[in-house]
Amino acid sequence: MLDIEVKFHDIEISNINKEDLEQVQKWMELQKSFLREETDADDLKERFLESYISECEFFLKINKNSKLIGILKGRLEFKNPSEAWIWFFYLDDNYRNTELTNATARNIMKYFYSEYGVNIFLTRIIKDDIESINFWKGLEFKSIRIVKNFYKIHDEYKDMIIMKKVGI
Repeated sequence: MLDIEVKFHDIEISNINKEDLEQVQKWMELQKSFLREETDADDLKERFLESYISECEFFLKINKNSKLIGILKGRLEFKNPSEAWIWFFYLDDNYRNTELTNATARNIMKYFYSEYGVNIFLTRIIKDDIESINFWKGLEFKSIRIVKNFYKIHDEYKDMIIMKKVGI
């Protein structure tokens, strides 16, 4: 796992550790953004371990005044040019659609640029999630591809949109 630490204002973004998993799971259960299956303790531990053993992945907690308010997971791909994939980015329901959400995304992209020279950012979103699509568009991400039937949610297949931004 990449060792990441970003601080701005009263926000601290850092690696999720094994001892954080119970707190992360309880936080996820309180949020409207997660399906019940996504908050399963065993699945969360598995996602943590996948990130932990990969030298290019990150699984981060976002704290405001030392209180968990979000999580961010993804991967850096060191090629020419390097890319950052943001697999998921969630902030507490109380902070969604606020300037804090934008500031958090911008600061993590600035960090990846300054620390690793990453200038290409990609994310993936369920095609029906208009709120998330609009959020990323507001950060100048553009839709570049649709993958049909990528997600299966409650026995229904959903398309995935891949969005990309070049530059910070």
